[in-house]
Amino acid sequence: MGKIFISYSRNDLEIVDKFAAALQQAGIDTWIDRESIKVGNSWRKEIVEAIDNCDAFVFIMSASSIASKNVHKEIILSQDSSKPIYVVMLEVVRLPAEIRYQLAGLQFINFPLLGFEKSAEQLITALKPHQKKTKSNENRQAELVIQGIDISAFTAEKQAELLAFISNLTNTDSSQLKIANVTAGSVHVFVDMPADTAFQLKTFALNRDSRFSKIQITFLRIVGDLHYINILLGTLVKNIRQGSNINSVFGSFLGKYMIPIIITIIAIGFILTNLPVPQTDSTPLPASTLPITDTVQPESTFTLTVLVSADDTLTSTSTPSPTLTAEPVYEVLNANVSQHLSCNHGPGQYFLYRYGFIEGLKLTVYGKDIHSEWVYVQGNGYEGNCWVNLSQITLDGNVENLKVLYPGEFQLPLSFIWPVPQNVYTARTADGKRIAIYWDEYILPDGEIESPNSARYLLELWTCKNGELTFEAKFVWDDDIVIEDEAGCSEPSHGVIYLVEKHGYAGPVEIPWTVP
Repeated sequence: MGKIFISYSRNDLEIVDKFAAALQQAGIDTWIDRESIKVGNSWRKEIVEAIDNCDAFVFIMSASSIASKNVHKEIILSQDSSKPIYVVMLEVVRLPAEIRYQLAGLQFINFPLLGFEKSAEQLITALKPHQKKTKSNENRQAELVIQGIDISAFTAEKQAELLAFISNLTNTDSSQLKIANVTAGSVHVFVDMPADTAFQLKTFALNRDSRFSKIQITFLRIVGDLHYINILLGTLVKNIRQGSNINSVFGSFLGKYMIPIIITIIAIGFILTNLPVPQTDSTPLPASTLPITDTVQPESTFTLTVLVSADDTLTSTSTPSPTLTAEPVYEVLNANVSQHLSCNHGPGQYFLYRYGFIEGLKLTVYGKDIHSEWVYVQGNGYEGNCWVNLSQITLDGNVENLKVLYPGEFQLPLSFIWPVPQNVYTARTADGKRIAIYWDEYILPDGEIESPNSARYLLELWTCKNGELTFEAKFVWDDDIVIEDEAGCSEPSHGVIYLVEKHGYAGPVEIPWTVP
């Protein structure tokens, strides 16, 4: 495979060497300046050539590395060469202006939170797709779900477009790819491909690669795997709703009820075979008719030798049928924008703005917030996802069939440009029914907030009210807040706080809760 360029400060050599060793043990070749530059060679020329020829760029971020002008140049060169950048954050730092643009919006590997083992694991997973090795002769089959089009629209041209997409994404020769089958509902395409190509597709899907959305691929499963990958969320699901496809409905019915049906049939069969059979009077037959024994002998019995063991008792007790708990099946729905609206980075009007949608735009809806007031969507022709108010769209289906994504699987866009909230503490009011939360005020420079009216902090709170733990996302403009929080819940109240700036949310910081 091509090498992975590692940019770092020499003050962090010990941890850099540990990461490099972990990558090399995983079969990922690395390029580090002190190992790869030969004596007498031009440092600048070697660096430029290494970055230009590398497959991915890893930045080990610390206070020392962001202060290095050489590191700044390496980061800028990597972006100029369109290299994918992966950041391992050793400590929370404020990014200097020279590299803020290049690193803003990237997902960082949070070393202080994860520790070395998990950080290395995440880095290896992220870099695996950049391995360029000879494809195995073994073939696998991938099932790709394309939602939003009918099977009649999946023309030869669309099929060629899909194969070209897979070829370009995984660096696989198109001659090694073949569409084996296409089924209806949402369009399910089964593509034969080398095993390594299938692995790369799976890795890209788990990493929520936005390129899948360009041809409306929303789910992916390698045939033989138990789970589909929800590409938009990077999560694994066992089932996806297939509309009115009779095969999937029948299959779902059998999957849920086959065992109770079999048990019922066996029970009925046993009862019927043990019912007393009425005897009938024998009628003399004509001489030309062969004699037939038409009475059932009393001692004749039917024994269930296979289904019932010698130790089973079938008289006074009955064994209840096993209770099957079906996993919930969530839907992906369609919708239309009813009026011009804002699509935000979270489920609420004060979350950061992402897109503006015009009336009539078609949407694909993937989930909802816990209050069923906002839904997580992708606009037709838009690459990313965002949240819209349910009252401003026409939903083709029942909102109750959508999965709750916030709080939960959905992750806010994090920012590491500005510091997280500092010195967070709490205190109870005299009546014990409220809690006050305090933190140090931090004033962002002009131009670093979305608008003059934007909230400065976001708090995600789970508080006890009337014996129930309830969730609420609260935006705050000051450096303190008082909220209701009573005693009497089975689970403890808790919460986190973020600093809000125009690139994302700095945090989260756990709130040290004072119990009632």
